[in-house]
Amino acid sequence: MGNATRPLRDRSHQERRARHDTFHEVSMQRLRVPPLAGFVTALVLSLSGVLPAAATSTLAPSNTDPEEHILVTIHSRTFEPATVTLHAGRKTQLVFENQDAELHAFVPVGLFTGVHLNVGGNGAPEFGENGFKRVIIPSGGRAEFRFVLERPGAYPYFCDMPGHEMRAVIVVE
Repeated sequence: MGNATRPLRDRSHQERRARHDTFHEVSMQRLRVPPLAGFVTALVLSLSGVLPAAATSTLAPSNTDPEEHILVTIHSRTFEPATVTLHAGRKTQLVFENQDAELHAFVPVGLFTGVHLNVGGNGAPEFGENGFKRVIIPSGGRAEFRFVLERPGAYPYFCDMPGHEMRAVIVVE
């Protein structure tokens, strides 16, 4: 009895396999893209910013003005340095590293008003109707900001965690 059903199973398997192969072949034909269409698609995606930066680096214009990198460390409930000087019109990366065993916050006053701001790191940023409000930075964590400031002036910032009373200033020249 086992031998009588075996050819039927084999035939059923062969039919399923043939249908699968036909479906796979048709699907692959639909996926084939002519070389010119593939190039145009890659060009459009790279110009629209969908592809990663590494894929579009050859198309991006070079900038002769290097990015300014500033590191502010947080330890013993202080910001160091207490005064940071930045340059108006220059691309800047500002990084806060929390070396304390407790949470801290970076709360700028007026610094980023009307400024296009990229925020990174492992802090918890908070935004309001006027844009960036603050970021809470965990112990051992960091907050990273990329921006270009246009307005010279002195901009205070502080940590608003209860009892911390940490204050510092960013000067834009």
